[in-house]
Amino acid sequence: MPSKKKARGKARARRVAKSRKAREEDAAVNVAPQIQRLQIGNNNNQDEDEDALLEDAINLAAAEKEELGAAAKNDEANNSKNCLHGFVTFPRDHVCGAFIDSYAQAFFDGCESNSLYAGFDNGYEATKIKYAEVWNDADKMQLVIAFFVCNGAEKVLDGDSDLGYSRCYDAMFVSFLEQWIAITQKTQASCHWSQMAELYKSDKHTLVSFFRKRIPCKCLDERYKEVKSITKMGLCANQNCSLPDRMVERSKMLYCTQCCVENYCSRECQVADWPGHKQYCLIDKLTAPKSRQKR
Repeated sequence: MPSKKKARGKARARRVAKSRKAREEDAAVNVAPQIQRLQIGNNNNQDEDEDALLEDAINLAAAEKEELGAAAKNDEANNSKNCLHGFVTFPRDHVCGAFIDSYAQAFFDGCESNSLYAGFDNGYEATKIKYAEVWNDADKMQLVIAFFVCNGAEKVLDGDSDLGYSRCYDAMFVSFLEQWIAITQKTQASCHWSQMAELYKSDKHTLVSFFRKRIPCKCLDERYKEVKSITKMGLCANQNCSLPDRMVERSKMLYCTQCCVENYCSRECQVADWPGHKQYCLIDKLTAPKSRQKR
């Protein structure tokens, strides 16, 4: 039989163990919410970190896109600046270069002393013998045309409205020389002077469209978007037309159904111009396109 002392020791040990167990249970109960709150906090922090990373990624992608867009625009601008629009350069002493200088100088001399048409005649007379190899060689003439196309396209890209008619002169040279090739190849009967006169007075839409159709690159695409809302204007072929500068909206014009060359603002002007036009109309009819020429 155990002594009272041992019995009291065992009882005290049981109370201590019970008390320790109770404290552990209480601690577990108290710690559980804290652990739960910590876990929730960690989850929230993780979500916040993920959201921050996602936002950073979106901002970075947007910045990269903007940077690439700016670089593309710079590349496009540099390409347009360096582009020759289909023109193949030739040495300064090349016969085509000498022809261009001589023809242009004679043309402008003729214009100053007489008229636009006299300028073309003067340019031809001044170069027809010395530069016969250019006039009689379609390939060389194409080089000359490419030069004026490039020159005109560059002036259009400059966007300087104070250039006056300088861009129009390039367009007129191109039109005249293209017609010269057509005449020598017997695909056109005579020179259509009204087309050159119309280019001389052309609006920006007509002018940009003229050069844009003749270059292999896309350098004028943006400029064309800027001017395509401008109404295209045409020149009435009747010399005595009562309209200001004889100009009328292109979409409202009538054209001679025989030659498909001359354009008029009205039936009245067409009838009035017939005595002068009829001598060319039949000739042009033999080589005229089936539909209206695009200019």
